[in-house]
Amino acid sequence: MADDQHSCGVYVVLKVSVNSSTVSNMNSYKMVLSSSIEECRKLHDFLSVMAEIEGFSEPFALELELVIKEAFVNAVQHGNAHVQGAVVRLHFKLVIEDGVRTLFVEICDSGPGFSVYEIADPTVPEMLMQPSGRGVFFIRSYADIVRQECDDEGCRLLLRMMPY
Repeated sequence: MADDQHSCGVYVVLKVSVNSSTVSNMNSYKMVLSSSIEECRKLHDFLSVMAEIEGFSEPFALELELVIKEAFVNAVQHGNAHVQGAVVRLHFKLVIEDGVRTLFVEICDSGPGFSVYEIADPTVPEMLMQPSGRGVFFIRSYADIVRQECDDEGCRLLLRMMPY
């Protein structure tokens, strides 16, 4: 899910219909934000509009916002390390296959990041008082982590959610 260059904060909304015997519909949404926690309001607004367009239930829309906000904050803090001028790219792809809706979300930063697979479980007794690790726990509670790839250009986290 590579992304084109766009200005920060510009919402790029694409709706693409695909005709196939198994894939009946595919909608795609892209967003590029400055790597700043202050961008969370724009992210909230974008997700609200997308949820309304797609007819997501209110509970699912809240889960989606929690997951994406946590992934965005991790990209800003750990991936881009608050580097001025860095961006976070988000790509949402809703696929309807054999009547089942699946939302894939890719979050891309431009830094070294961290491995989501090495984060300790924050619910075990020795981790209960630790100040970090809960964001990935929340992400895993509502989304499947399909994969994480990191290279010289940054990290990409691919998530899968089932809208209802």
